[in-house]
Amino acid sequence: MKAIVTGANGFVGKWLVKKLAVSCEKVYAVIKDENEDIACLDGLKNISVVYCDLCNINSLPEKIKDRDIECFYHLAWVGSAGILRSDYSVQLKNAEYSCDSAQAAKAIGCKKFLCAGTITENIADEILTLKNVSQNMMYGICKKTTHLLLEVLCKKIDLQLIWMQFSNIYGPGDSSGNLISYALGNIIKGERPVFSKGSQPYDFIYIEDLVSAAALLGENNVQSGNYFLGSGDCRLLCEHLKRIPAAIGSNCKLGIGERPEDGLTYCKEWFDISKLKEQTGFLPAYTFEDGIKITYDHMADNI
Repeated sequence: MKAIVTGANGFVGKWLVKKLAVSCEKVYAVIKDENEDIACLDGLKNISVVYCDLCNINSLPEKIKDRDIECFYHLAWVGSAGILRSDYSVQLKNAEYSCDSAQAAKAIGCKKFLCAGTITENIADEILTLKNVSQNMMYGICKKTTHLLLEVLCKKIDLQLIWMQFSNIYGPGDSSGNLISYALGNIIKGERPVFSKGSQPYDFIYIEDLVSAAALLGENNVQSGNYFLGSGDCRLLCEHLKRIPAAIGSNCKLGIGERPEDGLTYCKEWFDISKLKEQTGFLPAYTFEDGIKITYDHMADNI
């Protein structure tokens, strides 16, 4: 199998490229420009770096001459974390770039277009009923919009769409400030991390398990549609958080219940990985405790 990966030097991208490099005949790692740090790709076999900004993704068929490529993994997304997550103009552009990427995939002759979604898109419909909303919801709304646009576009151009919903990924190299990196970062600094009551269902997945699932979706003859990529260990958030100190051998205290609730409602059904398992045979290799310990040790060694 040959594959294209956009956002190849991002957190998920670099792990996915590393995974695919072992089993693929060729992986085209698409990077924004020559100023990007691609040290994470050093030493990997079967990798060809292609420089192409998302705003010029339509030119990718000219940069990649190969027309025997099975999978196009579209991971690149401007403002997936940080302040740009709430910038509507940036987030809306990502929807356009994603559709342009699908068109490029079709022009190159790819059979599958595997795009990164998020569990956050499931809350988009709730926005209409909430009194208080956060600007950060722009990200989830635009992911949902992108998903809908791609469903229409990929049917029109006869390109198989595999929509991969990610949720709460963690592991070495994650600097997003999400729940796990925030919690472990504060513990390492000797500061107490604080959270809401944590009464919502959550599923955390270690990065190596996530990219294994993504690779299986590319390698196997699977149905089109939406796949949630998780560990299958769905619990209340507070239950996950309480497992962290023991996993890292610490007696640190967590401030659970000290932050206000955001008013959003999560459904346990969102975190169902049965379709992923049935179509690919995926089984996670890491327990929550395994992944937390590895991530903690890596963060502690790199402060």
